[in-house]
Amino acid sequence: MIAALGLSGAVVLCAAGWGIWSRGYQAGVAAEILRQDKVRQHRQQDLFRLADQLSQRETELETYRHAQQIHAQALEEAARADPDSTRPGISYDGLQRLERRWRPAP
Repeated sequence: MIAALGLSGAVVLCAAGWGIWSRGYQAGVAAEILRQDKVRQHRQQDLFRLADQLSQRETELETYRHAQQIHAQALEEAARADPDSTRPGISYDGLQRLERRWRPAP
């Protein structure tokens, strides 16, 4: 009878230990899932912010490209209208066009 009581006590002790460990494990898993979710949300917000910045930069770049195209067309038209375009070398007007073309961007 005493051996049976010792065995049942050991079983109860093991069951209690298992229950405590199981609850702790589940709490740890839940805490890690919550932490990972917060990290994911933070990274997602960063990605959305970076996507917005990239979109703004792309809009600015498209604006600059459009202005560059208009400027290049104006220079081409001015070159075609130059009366000295058939002479060899660069005329004064051609030199001014080159300087306007290659000056630093504003």
